[in-house]
Amino acid sequence: MLNSLEEKTVILIADDESLSRKSLSLILKKDGYEIVAVENGQECLTSYQQRQPDIVLLDGLMPIMDGFECCRQLKQLPNSEDTPVLMITGLDDNKSVNQAYEVGATDFLTKPINPAVLRRRIRYLLDAKKAEKALRVSEEKYRSLVENLKEVIFYTDLNGIITFLNPAWKELTDLSPQESLGHNFAEYIYPSDLPRYEKGWKFLLEKKTLQYYWQVRYIKKNGDMGWMEIFASLITKNDEILGVSGTLNDITERKRIERYQKIERDVIKILAESDGVDNGIQGALGAIAQNFTWERAEYWEFNDTTHLIHYHNLWLNSGEESDTLTARDKETARKMVWHNWTFKNYEHWWHEIKSIETTLTTQEDMRLIFAFPVNNGEEHLGVMFFFSSTHHQKDFLLLENVAMMGNQIGLFIKKKQAEEELKRRNLSLQAELNLASDYVFSLLPSPDEQESINIEQKFIPCAKLGGDIFDYYWLDEEHLVIYLLDVAGHGIHSALLSVSILNLVRNNSLYNTDPYQPWTILTELNRLFQMDEGNNYFTIWYGVYNKNSNELVYSSAGHPPAILVSPSESGYKYQALSTPNIPIGLMSDIEFDQNLYEVHNGDSLYLFSDGIYEIQLENGEIWGLKNFTETLLQIPQDNHHNLEQVIDRVHVVNKSNNFDDDLSILRIVFPQ
Repeated sequence: MLNSLEEKTVILIADDESLSRKSLSLILKKDGYEIVAVENGQECLTSYQQRQPDIVLLDGLMPIMDGFECCRQLKQLPNSEDTPVLMITGLDDNKSVNQAYEVGATDFLTKPINPAVLRRRIRYLLDAKKAEKALRVSEEKYRSLVENLKEVIFYTDLNGIITFLNPAWKELTDLSPQESLGHNFAEYIYPSDLPRYEKGWKFLLEKKTLQYYWQVRYIKKNGDMGWMEIFASLITKNDEILGVSGTLNDITERKRIERYQKIERDVIKILAESDGVDNGIQGALGAIAQNFTWERAEYWEFNDTTHLIHYHNLWLNSGEESDTLTARDKETARKMVWHNWTFKNYEHWWHEIKSIETTLTTQEDMRLIFAFPVNNGEEHLGVMFFFSSTHHQKDFLLLENVAMMGNQIGLFIKKKQAEEELKRRNLSLQAELNLASDYVFSLLPSPDEQESINIEQKFIPCAKLGGDIFDYYWLDEEHLVIYLLDVAGHGIHSALLSVSILNLVRNNSLYNTDPYQPWTILTELNRLFQMDEGNNYFTIWYGVYNKNSNELVYSSAGHPPAILVSPSESGYKYQALSTPNIPIGLMSDIEFDQNLYEVHNGDSLYLFSDGIYEIQLENGEIWGLKNFTETLLQIPQDNHHNLEQVIDRVHVVNKSNNFDDDLSILRIVFPQ
């Protein structure tokens, strides 16, 4: 929770569904955030420029401007690059996920939203934003400090012999100025960079340039390598060249960071574009090896049962795969016992496997030069080995950072394995959904069994099976119970939850409730089915009709209003019946309101789920409750097949017999 003296964190929510905005606001206000809620992407852009929020939550599908276009335009606004954008949408296909990241979204969540997951994700994104800001401040201070440090000043003669060095030289190379005076400057340049250094030196002496700038590697006293910037200019007198002077700055850390960032970008890009585990692993091996100019890389998979590793993937700089490890070397690697899968620093970890550095070689005489474990949290997945035929000086700080990529690669492997497993299960899952759909059908009431009242019903489950279910029955000779609920999400879990609720209500198994008082039913359901306990939230409309008094007592929780259609002089009029309660499961320890309405003979009560009107039109807008209600008023109420005409109209709007969500609707015609 925020301290009352601290400035509140502002969260901007853009969602065209008022229920979603209200639910998200209630969830997040509990953590002390200030919430700004808007209905579409255009309003989001306007509110963003006015309030400059700390984070933006965007729904993917919205009228006027959808979340993807809004995110793209938002990221073009000044100072918006640091603002995290969390896409929240019902779309869960890979295309939508990729589109979200392409337009600049920071992260992606699909509906239904688990409040605990949402709150943790928002805290993570806000903490990351603060950490990045702190890092920038730290980097700026570090850069300022470096710029104000005393630079190395040097002088050489025309042959490059050092004639002067200030004391800062020792901090750079660990050599005192006296140790280096009289030596050629080229002696301290890394051999591979000598041609570039000598070319610049020649340019200076031939007066092709008055000043020259290099970034080259240099050799320290202990043989280690570093990076330095050289700013050099000619020393002249009366147009005669006397020598060269300049300054030196150590840029080793900057180069290390730049080099690591490039490697990380290359690996992340390859993993993001790979469609399978093998492609991703081989691409990551090649990206790392090529950045270090190593010639060979391998991935060995860890067997959790035997605690042995087994050869899995190979990358060669020649592009031609050839398994050239000797049988002895394969056995050496396979039987390696990894005592330190998660290491504190690479130098210590390398010491543990250094014993095989001189023994594990290939037939091309390539020697093991680098290795790191691939983990997914505490789960060990494998080891990546890298080989080279030439000696490479080890930058342990850089290698330590690269080795940490084993966690990212491990996460990729597990994610792809899960995706492949999901594909394998799709066929059996669809069969299970069909069986579950049949089961839900079998539980629905039969209108032929009802007396004294005319009830029509339609239930059209979507392909993924939503969480719709409804019921109606006589409590006694006077009172009829009518309710319809919609569990968030799709699939077996949502369907089973709706069936469980139906059984509890139908069997009057709810503790401390009065079935004649709707608010008690909703209150007890809310106590039993909290989202924190692994349930999805759900909406419900519950009513009790007294046929003697014509009174309808009802209560709803986040559900679309029931529409009561009555005859009027000009045709038909309607009354929306709902109570301002949030969905079941979002918050605990709350009581629900109920209302009473007197119906008249011949009135029709329509009870439905949002799947019947949340239909996306060709222009991207949602058909909506208002248009659906107007459709109800256009259909004659004295028709005994009224709902068939309603469904026919909805099919025309949907342009398909298949719906994205369950379609449930009841029509109760009160007796004449």
